[in-house]
Amino acid sequence: MPDSVGICYLCGDQLRAPIDRDHVPPRQLYAADIRKLHAPNLLTIPVHRACNRAFQHDEDYFVNTLMPFARGSYAGNVIYSEVLLKFEQGKQRPLIQRVLREFEHRPAGLILPPGKMIKRFQGVRLHRVAWKIVRGLYFHHFDIVLPSHLISGLRIVLPDENPPPDFLGVIDEPTRGQYPGVFDYRFAKFPAVQDFHYWAILLWDRLLLLFTFHDPACSCAACGARSAR
Repeated sequence: MPDSVGICYLCGDQLRAPIDRDHVPPRQLYAADIRKLHAPNLLTIPVHRACNRAFQHDEDYFVNTLMPFARGSYAGNVIYSEVLLKFEQGKQRPLIQRVLREFEHRPAGLILPPGKMIKRFQGVRLHRVAWKIVRGLYFHHFDIVLPSHLISGLRIVLPDENPPPDFLGVIDEPTRGQYPGVFDYRFAKFPAVQDFHYWAILLWDRLLLLFTFHDPACSCAACGARSAR
């Protein structure tokens, strides 16, 4: 379905100038060399400029904190090399240094097996960007604005991990990414469970993000309590 005319999917209000074309997913997931060589026609949705820019720093963090796990695929190797080159050129150094500090060899004094370390994430920021991506795609497919406050959850499946059993609920759904080597996704809705939504997003053929959320019309106790706030 075509995107609703005149609605900002981020805030739900009527569009008014100044307006941006928001890339869904974020453009920086596609390394510059990938965009140059393959010229992907990326999906964009008009939004308020202020709404869009409010996510900029979190989107930068999202890409950089997940990038270390991208190595091992064509697009993943390219984005990994691009971030390292930026660091060598003095670009985004504070951000990349912050991400490097998220790796710990001895978290809280624990001794890990040789070659192992802990990677911490700023979960709120990851969730915020992943939810923005899902909201944008949902708007693109169904012309419905998902409220930012819907009850939702995010799980990250790293390249050496197996997806949880509930992933089988979407495994037979069609993949919908235009450029699956960088970004692919599939989704399903389960009417028997209060129209529960399950989205699976694949980044760089390496990382799996599993996003679940209650339907906007959900009448469960938790959603009712949140709506009453």
